[in-house]
Amino acid sequence: MPAPLVVAVIVALAYAALIGAHARMIRRHRVRGAYEPRAARWLAARFGPLPEPADAGDHLARTERRATDALFNGSLDPAEYRARMTELAALEARERPLRVQRS
Repeated sequence: MPAPLVVAVIVALAYAALIGAHARMIRRHRVRGAYEPRAARWLAARFGPLPEPADAGDHLARTERRATDALFNGSLDPAEYRARMTELAALEARERPLRVQRS
């Protein structure tokens, strides 16, 4: 098998894996305003009707609630909890930037 063909097969497999991952995210955690490639949306629709997109705030609140529950249950140590909350704050800053009017 020539080298360019091997590279083409590897690129095609990587592309298929990315489309599959996007389709899974669309089926499980659809967020309003998030980028949804057409191929992934088509693939996700093959498994039934697509869920309505949720606001980014709903997804962020759910993620925070799960981390807090894990902390209280003892399955998450405080250092991991702080790391998750730091990641969540960075995600929220990207998805829902704070806008302040200057007077």
